[in-house]
Amino acid sequence: MMLKKHGSASSEAEEKAHDDFFEAANLSLIMLEEFQARDLNAGAALGGALTQILTHLIEVSPDASAAMGLLSSCMTNAAFQAETIEQAMRSESDITH
Repeated sequence: MMLKKHGSASSEAEEKAHDDFFEAANLSLIMLEEFQARDLNAGAALGGALTQILTHLIEVSPDASAAMGLLSSCMTNAAFQAETIEQAMRSESDITH
């Protein structure tokens, strides 16, 4: 994402959105770690969390198209991230110490 000239309202809004995205991602990771610490059933815990998040997404979206667009974007980001992590793990296992 390219930011516009620093100091503009648009740039500040984009920077805040960027920061908020990563803050929420970090908080979600903490939540997932808490699920593990409490020894919750992984499928049930993820199902409950995703159901609540998707319900909220549908409630706050202006229409179904906007909700589906955000969901699609998130799924694309997750697939990319999972692939990147997998490649990094494969590269690390190839390193000879």
